[in-house]
Amino acid sequence: MRGHNKQDFSAINYTMISLLSSKVKILIVGGGEAAFIKCRTFSKEGCYVTVVSKEFNKQFSKLQDIYNVKLIKDECKKDYIKNYIDINHIVIIATNSNIINESIKNYCDEKNKLYLNCEDFTQGLVVKPVQGDTSNMKFALHTKGGSPKTSLFMSKIIKDKIEEYSNFIDYTCSIRNIVKRRLQKKEIMNFVCSEDFYFFYTKDVQNIIIEMFYGIEPEKTLTTFQKESLPIL
Repeated sequence: MRGHNKQDFSAINYTMISLLSSKVKILIVGGGEAAFIKCRTFSKEGCYVTVVSKEFNKQFSKLQDIYNVKLIKDECKKDYIKNYIDINHIVIIATNSNIINESIKNYCDEKNKLYLNCEDFTQGLVVKPVQGDTSNMKFALHTKGGSPKTSLFMSKIIKDKIEEYSNFIDYTCSIRNIVKRRLQKKEIMNFVCSEDFYFFYTKDVQNIIIEMFYGIEPEKTLTTFQKESLPIL
């Protein structure tokens, strides 16, 4: 391994959840570059975003006409901001004032609000991961050390790998829909989502195997899946 000073982030634990974007309201306090990046990201994913700031980075002009973005030009006064915090699910702290940031953080703690601290991610309750999409899967990841660029780099590698399995993922999801009301559902899906079954899939005998083991005839209910560029086991 090349020489470097390795940091220990083992004490940092994360819990990943997926939010239903169209139901989520985000408040961003601040109008700088960090606020813009978060606004662009959350609005693109379908969340409703309100940004409150005395001044806005000129890049915000790109977002001002988007249906799910509201830009409010005002000072981030303590009592005023509280009203916005109360009506939003998640708060993004992105001002350049330590006093304001600390005030928002304390009020969020008091109201049990989730908040992200753009200045220091360890001082918040939320970390925004890098997200990736394929035709049939959505995934998210971030480094324990807080390096978004590294997460972005790795997400491209992971996306390429997932896409190699794209048709297999479609197939397993279709099987799940067929067996979801069967008593053997768990057993069948454990088998279907295994390296052994994937081997049978690469040999185009997956339906025969399922019928042989479980008496199910997928070919009668599934669309034929064309397998392209399967990864070598």
